[in-house]
Amino acid sequence: MSVSTITDADINHWQTTFNSLTNGDGMTAETLKEIYKAANINITEAEIAAQFSAVDTKNTGKIYFDEFLEVMTKQHDKNPEEGVAKVFEMLDTDNDGQINGEDLKRGVSLFGKSLTEAEVEEMLASADVDGDGLINYEEFLKVMTPSKVNGQSTF
Repeated sequence: MSVSTITDADINHWQTTFNSLTNGDGMTAETLKEIYKAANINITEAEIAAQFSAVDTKNTGKIYFDEFLEVMTKQHDKNPEEGVAKVFEMLDTDNDGQINGEDLKRGVSLFGKSLTEAEVEEMLASADVDGDGLINYEEFLKVMTPSKVNGQSTF
């Protein structure tokens, strides 16, 4: 039996993400489909249906946080950086290896949200370790996979 490297920081991050996407009301297959689309992950309707049936044990047509956590834990243990790399590529529209404030605004708008200049500055400041006003992949990885520090597992 393998031991998961999921941390409280990972769970808190996923809870925040889940709540921001669903308002705590459960994630539908359509929401999941939009997330895959925004991350440039090709997935069929059948694959989405299979994912839902695997975790929607209450047969509600929605994935609630406990079920979402189960999916995320399996994905994290399988390959914690795969999805992060795809999201980074999606945000880095000019392919320069950096995410700036405009990239953040555009990426967040894909999920139907908008950011104020203050929120953009706060997000950049919290992730921008080297102080250059941009987020490179290593900085992005640390934010998106809180259990990782310099690419190494922190367990």
